[in-house]
Amino acid sequence: MRTINKLYQGSNNLEEFIDANNIQANKNILLQIFTGVCDFEFIEKLISQVTSLIPHIKIIGSTTSGEILEERATEFATILSFSIFERTTIETYYAEVGENSFQIAQGLITQFDQNRSAKVAISFADGLSINGEEFIDTLSAYQDDLIIAGGLSGDNAEFNQTFVFTEQKVLKSGAVVALLFSDSLSVSTTASFGWENIGKTMLVTRAEKNRVYEIDDIKAVDIYAKYLGEDIAKDLPKVGIEFPLILKRGDSRLPRATLAKHEDGSLTFAGNINTGDAVTFGYGNIEAILRYSNNIQNNLHDNSSESIFIYSCMARKALLQESINLELTPLAKIANVSGFFTYGEFYSNTSSQTKELLNQTMTILSLHENLDTTSNKEASSTQKKPLLKDRRKSSLTLKALSHLISQTSLELEEINASLEKRVKLEVEKNREKDQAMLQQSKLAQMGELIAMIAHQWRQPLSAISANANDLILKIMLDNYDKEYFEKKLKLITDFSQHLSKTIDDFRGFYKEDKERVEILLSDIVKDVLKIVAISLENKNITLTTDFNCHHKISTYPNELRQVLLNLIKNAEDILLEKEIEAPYIDIKTFDDAKNSYLTVSDNGGGIPEDIVDKIFEPYFSTKTQKDGTGLGLYMSKIIIEDHCGGKLEAYNENGGAVFKITMPFLS
Repeated sequence: MRTINKLYQGSNNLEEFIDANNIQANKNILLQIFTGVCDFEFIEKLISQVTSLIPHIKIIGSTTSGEILEERATEFATILSFSIFERTTIETYYAEVGENSFQIAQGLITQFDQNRSAKVAISFADGLSINGEEFIDTLSAYQDDLIIAGGLSGDNAEFNQTFVFTEQKVLKSGAVVALLFSDSLSVSTTASFGWENIGKTMLVTRAEKNRVYEIDDIKAVDIYAKYLGEDIAKDLPKVGIEFPLILKRGDSRLPRATLAKHEDGSLTFAGNINTGDAVTFGYGNIEAILRYSNNIQNNLHDNSSESIFIYSCMARKALLQESINLELTPLAKIANVSGFFTYGEFYSNTSSQTKELLNQTMTILSLHENLDTTSNKEASSTQKKPLLKDRRKSSLTLKALSHLISQTSLELEEINASLEKRVKLEVEKNREKDQAMLQQSKLAQMGELIAMIAHQWRQPLSAISANANDLILKIMLDNYDKEYFEKKLKLITDFSQHLSKTIDDFRGFYKEDKERVEILLSDIVKDVLKIVAISLENKNITLTTDFNCHHKISTYPNELRQVLLNLIKNAEDILLEKEIEAPYIDIKTFDDAKNSYLTVSDNGGGIPEDIVDKIFEPYFSTKTQKDGTGLGLYMSKIIIEDHCGGKLEAYNENGGAVFKITMPFLS
């Protein structure tokens, strides 16, 4: 095979070129047209001129954001790349009907001859409306070993209208493909990236396919403004393609360039970005990009390339500017080179047979037919020269800046990774500390509960003892009757059952909740009052209740009981400490449209203003060391807010403190 490239300069010049190279005499010809002239009529006229001169020619083409002709990049030009094959046949297809990129790719596949296996598919797709990732994923499903190359069409970074076309039709929206069928065609692909991560890792918090709405809960456009400046955000997507988002998916880094900005602040990218993806901004490392060119030159020379096609991201041209030619020069020393600058590149890894959409990348398709390639190898070896060094001061400055950014970003990423580990370790330590504090708080509460139970047991135990002694005395004096004995024994039995019920209440109080339970808040209060009511009565503290909640909540009842017990005990302690006349504790439950509420209030003088904001802090206490641990209110807040999904707050009202628990109820 051989490829002959030409800069189009008009119809007369084209006819002379075709005749001089005797192109029309060949049977299997593929013409790739790369044009920066984004004009429908111009493209139609050009196709008509070519097909009138070579009726059997196969054509695929694309509008561009820059063209590639041998070792130089052009703008607003039209490049004609004629590939003449000896043992390879070509078929071209187009598809423009479809609601999405999947349907357009399927529209191409349905036209393919299912009885033939193609070697290569060169495909160009509309750069503004096609989801490149969805398109190539669908197209690659047609044939596992099919090598796909090409990319998304451009329009000189205007993002208004792109075109793709075959010899049959020019499409404003859709995709085209040329299938190469051959048993003697050897194919090599490679890709040069060179974009590095810069800045912090962010989380995509809302996205749908290739449209991103929010990153770190901020509008996508505002994220660009925040980290890259208002000017960059204002000129999206035109300049944003130079600063892609780089996805971290396992060990892979996938760049995604912006293609469109929407009024709602969302951005459309060349490929899919999912909610939950970790992303960073990317920047071009010029030093790495130029260094890689020598490696590509060596690889392609060893593969005896006869024709090289480059589908490279427009961001590389925008970054390197005139230095982009330094990336092309080594390739032009191997074989004829042509191609264009895209809005996204289709790439096939021939070793792993994976196919993906890339951005910011130079992808290379190298072809040769397995004929007598000895002369080609000899010619290539004599042409092979080292990469030219760019000695311009501006290039050295760019390299230095790229190196500085690369090193700084690497160090920042290492610092972030270290901080993440430290934060995770501290969080784990705090969890363990909270668990220990919760256990300590429960043990302290258990001691208080036992004291309350002791109060409840004194009266029934005394009654049991008195009745038992009375029966013993009657027996000794032989002064009793059956009815009297039955009455006394029933009293002893009732008191015993009361003691047993108290034990059951105590055991249930500290039984661990495994699952949430649907329950009325007032029922939880009533369970606690069975234990504390007598203790309060013995200390002359009046207890009043008002239950007006009718909606069930979903919670862990025992955890709520423990919190309520702590609040009542705190109120009791302050009332006794201050020796309040006519002390009382008032407990209320009530509902509104969304929540159930529980308030515990007293007349103990309230919380001093200078500590009201500190009472929920760990280890804060106004009690002496022997009287309290300072754990109660802190752990109560942890239980209500972190475990049960509610809210615990405190304030002063009517000469006393009020503690209020808010719990959402079931709808």
